[in-house]
Amino acid sequence: MSRLAEQLAAPLDPGVEEGLFRETLGRFATGVALITAGDEGAPLGLVANSLASVSLRPPLLSFGASRGSFTWSRMRRTGRFGVNVLGARHEDFVRRAAPAGADRFAGIDWELTQSGVPRLVHALAFADCAIEAEYPAGDHWIVVGRVEDAHVAGGGSPLVFWSSRFARLGE
Repeated sequence: MSRLAEQLAAPLDPGVEEGLFRETLGRFATGVALITAGDEGAPLGLVANSLASVSLRPPLLSFGASRGSFTWSRMRRTGRFGVNVLGARHEDFVRRAAPAGADRFAGIDWELTQSGVPRLVHALAFADCAIEAEYPAGDHWIVVGRVEDAHVAGGGSPLVFWSSRFARLGE
């Protein structure tokens, strides 16, 4: 059995109680992003707040995707993904798009990049990535992407998630 297969088959140590863990990490404010991919022209997406910079040379970033996500299982086959950094103006969109099975492109302007990845027109920033690596981590995958292109918009306030709710930054 391969090491990956052993890791996937191993029972998970429950560690600290799930509710306490959520509350603890809920005190760490995060941004919110829509991770996108194009599957034969059809847009796919999932909402994430686990985005992190990994390396400047080469430019790498990471995010977490649920190991049970049907959407991520389809997205990974494309070998590419986009990271759309969402602004405060996207709060209602995220509320609609976050639940499993939601149409994550309803009511939002988007376009395909040259690499075939959906990019939200009004995102604060966008990174077009090739999948560099993927690692099992508990009930999630840690996905590492090599940033091959990027776009930064002119302005806007970030969408912030803190203590299980959306929050605003003070000026």
